[in-house]
Amino acid sequence: MVVRRGRSCSGLRSLPFSRKLSHFDGEFERLFRRRLLPAAGSDGCCRVMEPLLRCGSPATRTWAAAGRRGTRAACAAAGLLLLLGCLLLCSRPGSRMLSYCGRALLIQLLPYWDWTLYSNSDCLIRNPYYFESGLESLQLADCISVCQRYPKVESLHRVDPKDVLQNYLRQNLPLIITDGAEEWVAQREFTVPFLTRLYSDHPALQNTKVCSYWDSHHSLENSPGAFLEEVHRQRLIQWAIQWKNCNKAAAKVIRAFYQRPYFLPPVVELAESNWLLMASGAEDGAMENTFVKVRDHDGDLLMWIAQLQGVFEIQLLPKGMCASRCTHYTLHLSPGETVAVPLQMWEVQYRPFSSIAIGLAATGNWLQDPR
Repeated sequence: MVVRRGRSCSGLRSLPFSRKLSHFDGEFERLFRRRLLPAAGSDGCCRVMEPLLRCGSPATRTWAAAGRRGTRAACAAAGLLLLLGCLLLCSRPGSRMLSYCGRALLIQLLPYWDWTLYSNSDCLIRNPYYFESGLESLQLADCISVCQRYPKVESLHRVDPKDVLQNYLRQNLPLIITDGAEEWVAQREFTVPFLTRLYSDHPALQNTKVCSYWDSHHSLENSPGAFLEEVHRQRLIQWAIQWKNCNKAAAKVIRAFYQRPYFLPPVVELAESNWLLMASGAEDGAMENTFVKVRDHDGDLLMWIAQLQGVFEIQLLPKGMCASRCTHYTLHLSPGETVAVPLQMWEVQYRPFSSIAIGLAATGNWLQDPR
């Protein structure tokens, strides 16, 4: 009906696309006014529009079908390439080949683009609120201020974590927290016999090496378990030992016996490693040779030492430019007490002040304020 009263299909093919749309729009408007169009969604509507749909050229319909087939083929090819890429990445030879090709490409790019500047940089985007920590950021006025207004290390109980960070640690002022380790399991269970069994029986502690190991008898094994076995059998009378659990599995075993110190705010990020400090009696009669220093801080800003058994005598020594301006602090830690030491200005050394003393230590860091 539409074809008989309007243009023929051959005539429509010669018209521009905009004229074709105008023609079909006029035909639909005429049929609508004369109420010749069936209800929407009925089969009659499809039969009415069939002559109009047949006016499309065979080439157009062929191109549309070919386009649909091409899209499906492209999707299938992309999926196949993605699958092959995943197989290459998962297999060791494939990943090595891709790594080799990537390195070769980077070497070829060096004459045109020095990418090593970005590879050797710690941060790709500079943080304006961060500055390098260390002695270079410490001023002489800081040393004088600490020595004049802080004659002794203060002791606090139920302290506010924000107060600890703002008024003590960021001011390079050490602090004793009297209830810092009161509820820890380590305070109740860490004894020489218990630690001897722990390092002899636990697989994670047996199969991993410790870091920064030191003992007063210069043992060749460099093994806490072997040394503690000698102590447990009472073959050593005066001794001292310290080691750092730097392996993640070993450090996790020790962390199961203590919690994060409550006096540290969330902004302080604790290191994964931890130290065990143990000593009995004195190494010799000379006072200046009996202290043991805690080293290997990895550039952290904070160290805390919790007293678990016995009593440690701890000295905090000023370092760098502060060594000539400040005197050292001497303090005694009783079981359950914890000392927090800013490492930017102070270094820590200790010795036993009782028959057997056991301590636990760890380091931490926080985002420094720009000056």
